[in-house]
Amino acid sequence: MPVQFAERTPLPAPPAQAFAVLVDPDFLAARAQRSGALEHTESVTTEGAVTVVSSTRTVPTTGLPQAASRFLGSTAVVEQVERWEPADADGSRRGSLRLTVRGAPVELLAAATLSAGEGGCVHELSGALTVQVPLFGGTVEKAALPGLLDLVRAEIGLARERLSAR
Repeated sequence: MPVQFAERTPLPAPPAQAFAVLVDPDFLAARAQRSGALEHTESVTTEGAVTVVSSTRTVPTTGLPQAASRFLGSTAVVEQVERWEPADADGSRRGSLRLTVRGAPVELLAAATLSAGEGGCVHELSGALTVQVPLFGGTVEKAALPGLLDLVRAEIGLARERLSAR
């Protein structure tokens, strides 16, 4: 059964400024490096009015539950796609996040918002992590979610640092 999550993080800038950081190629490369990626690629494209941020990171599996690292090997390829709708009048945006692990039955799906808030804006993610492994899926989901949320928190922390430095 999927494990639900919700994250809410204030950022010290208006939504338009925060969005500019979140789609900046230098930021995307830095977030990959900070996550411990051994290799990474990033791209920012548009599909009509939708901004699509795609990244692929090869990361070590040390720190994962033993069953997961046995299944994946010493590294895993994490693919992340963010799709952001055009900005509202106040700069707020809605989007989605899909994170998968290549070759593994792991999928994190989330709704994303970047909305105006006191002192800047608020970044919110809410969704679910699903690991489709018979018998052990629920155990792996519960074990993997904290690490994936730490990754998300580190990414938003990096965005906060960059916005604070402006």
